[in-house]
Amino acid sequence: MAFEFKLPDIGEGVVEGEIVQWLVKPGDAVAVDQPMVEVMTDKATVVISSPVEGVVRETRGAEGDLVEVHAVVCVIETEGSDAPPASAPSGSTPADAAPMPSATTDGPPSGADPTPVAASGSGAKVLAAPATRRLARELGVEIAAVQGTGPAGRVLETDVRAAAARSSAPAATPPARPAPVAAGPSWPGDVDERIPVRGLRRRIWDKMAQSAFTAAHFTFVESCDCSAVVQMRKRFNQRLGPEEAKLTFLPFIVKAVVASLKKFRSLNGHVDDADMSFIQRGDYHIGVAVSSDRGLVVPVIRHADRRSILDIGAEIARLAEAVRANTITPEELGGSTFTITSLGKDGGIFATPIINYPEVAILGVHRLQKTPVVDDNDEIVVRPVMNLSLSFDHRLIDGHVGAEFTYSVIRLLEDPDRLMMEMA
Repeated sequence: MAFEFKLPDIGEGVVEGEIVQWLVKPGDAVAVDQPMVEVMTDKATVVISSPVEGVVRETRGAEGDLVEVHAVVCVIETEGSDAPPASAPSGSTPADAAPMPSATTDGPPSGADPTPVAASGSGAKVLAAPATRRLARELGVEIAAVQGTGPAGRVLETDVRAAAARSSAPAATPPARPAPVAAGPSWPGDVDERIPVRGLRRRIWDKMAQSAFTAAHFTFVESCDCSAVVQMRKRFNQRLGPEEAKLTFLPFIVKAVVASLKKFRSLNGHVDDADMSFIQRGDYHIGVAVSSDRGLVVPVIRHADRRSILDIGAEIARLAEAVRANTITPEELGGSTFTITSLGKDGGIFATPIINYPEVAILGVHRLQKTPVVDDNDEIVVRPVMNLSLSFDHRLIDGHVGAEFTYSVIRLLEDPDRLMMEMA
């Protein structure tokens, strides 16, 4: 009989998903719980497995297509049918709801053992995670020809990159090009490439455009003398044991932001454009933008106001590692009430961050560098200084409110003893 596999409900509020990669094709035999398709939602990527055993007759939707929840994405011929495995379905039987998939960010489920996928052009099986197979496709590497170095011969991302490097190594040094001539013919090999915007990058595309063209962005920038917080961080780290992770500056900034949000609560919440209202949140869930090789991800520190600086530091490290290891879950993404974005040493002098819509404000943290400043005695001294840039929705937040909030954060960082006194 023909089993119609429907895209399951894969998260609260999720109504559609983008097909990132098919892991099976018509004619393939599938077992129960075998991964079949990788789907990107607004929250994360999920690898969806088959609820039945059989042969794939049809896959519906190409990579990059958007499909609605409960739409049929795959037809599987189960035992007892006389229909040919790869032919178009002649009928359908309504399917029960599919089991909930495991969630990841552009990778396999945490702790899961990726199922082998048939190698093209042979009957052999290749052990590789979905993210590894996608990388091979992007680099133009035939994964069946790659020698895996992982357990049981599993092909790892490092194996794929090494194969790509070998295949792209030049056979000989090309002759030097003469200076290009305006409006002249193209040189051999100068070929434009059209790259589809898919997966997480498409979500970023949509989210940034929605924020930029919905919220009325206003950015306020001011410098912060970090001498005192640098010394406090140094003292704290000296007291930590060898097995404890050292603190960065970010936990101190999170605490200063939370303390300031309690004074300026109009910056802690979400805008609802549908009914032109603002939802002022009572919780303080701070999003921390983390850059990954797939794009920008914003894991969330839940109830940051109830956590110690050490606890916040450990949570930031755990979330960042989960992003890098592709094990971040939907529950760890989304729902933030305010976001902090920082590029660390690559943060530049200042920037104008885009609000993490539907939030109403975002704080940019920029490079900390030694800077000559004039002290209270009118003497020039060298201090560690960084700039903070606050972008906020000017439809709701007046300029002086955004400035006062920024100065509140700065005062707490310049006098961290006061920050310790004001912490709940």
